[in-house]
Amino acid sequence: MSNDDCSPALFRPRYSVEESSDAAYEEDLRQLRCVGRKTRAVRIFLLLAFLIVVGMFTRVYLFFAGIRGGRPHGDGRTSLKRNETNTVWNSWRNRLSDRTFGKAESDSHGFFNDISDEEWKKMKHETMLLIDVQDGITDRTSYLLSESGANINSNLWWADNWKVNFTCKSKVQIGGKWLCDPTRIISMSDEKSKNAKHKRRGRNKRNNPEKECLVYISGGRETDFGHHFLDYSLARMIELHSGQVGKDLLPCEIHVFTPYFQEISEPRDGLVFHNWGFRPSIKESMGFAPDGITPIAFKTLQETITELNHSGKISVLALDCEACEWDIYKDILLLEEPKPQQVLMQMHGTPYMANELFLAMQEAGYVIFHREADGEIYDYSW
Repeated sequence: MSNDDCSPALFRPRYSVEESSDAAYEEDLRQLRCVGRKTRAVRIFLLLAFLIVVGMFTRVYLFFAGIRGGRPHGDGRTSLKRNETNTVWNSWRNRLSDRTFGKAESDSHGFFNDISDEEWKKMKHETMLLIDVQDGITDRTSYLLSESGANINSNLWWADNWKVNFTCKSKVQIGGKWLCDPTRIISMSDEKSKNAKHKRRGRNKRNNPEKECLVYISGGRETDFGHHFLDYSLARMIELHSGQVGKDLLPCEIHVFTPYFQEISEPRDGLVFHNWGFRPSIKESMGFAPDGITPIAFKTLQETITELNHSGKISVLALDCEACEWDIYKDILLLEEPKPQQVLMQMHGTPYMANELFLAMQEAGYVIFHREADGEIYDYSW
């Protein structure tokens, strides 16, 4: 009898002494083990076949999801194409497990869509710990701010106060300013444009529909930043929609406010210039032109948004208004929801109410993801 023979015919009642011997019993056990091994092998084979079939269906789903979303489906050599494939995968995964993903997206008004609830909880906990530390530092160092307006050891105050309290994993510098995941700003605008396009079907379409992403820039070499951001957004959109004919490749509309009669370069699509700047609502005037006679045109942030019909659409607000930031932040926080996703401000001096600005931004839900010093000037990104 072969040792590999697992024939079930051998398993029968045994009545003779030889058939009831220990050797016969061992033979029965051997054959039972042999049958068990074959059964397990068949089960493993079926499981592997099932996993292969699931994997194939998943790849087919991702492929057609990419086509429906207007995404490229070539060899995926560019980093943005890989990111878009990951976005499709994350979206599919989120739909299968809404409880695992979604908290970060909800808390950030749709911005962070690839952070798990567990990781988001950890990030928020770390931020809250840093905020608690800052609360103690604020109490201990508030005496350094003088109500008389004079700076008292401002370097010491800045050294201890209001440091970065949130980690943005995709922080990018564009035109000298730091943004959190600007690629996500562009992809969100692209997604909103697609949704708006579907809603406009069957209606009278405008030749130039409003952009779903607006960037406001005022002060601090604003023209340079505007051009750099426009170049960046165009490059990302070309990678997203390479090969698509007739696609609008301008995801964002950039509005540059130049109150000091700066020379404006050649006009570009997507870059709009305005001959006024921003002033805090508590101030009626912000000064005169270099001739000392002509008043400089200024409007409040709310007046500007109302005039341009941009309420709730600002993605990035970049301000460098030579110390007016200590007053204008109140106007930012009074804007209608949704407020600007990211606020970039340059801080000048150390007035006695410095803590009030940071505390108000914090209370409104903004977190600091970048801080950079240039002498006595500090650039902040919320």
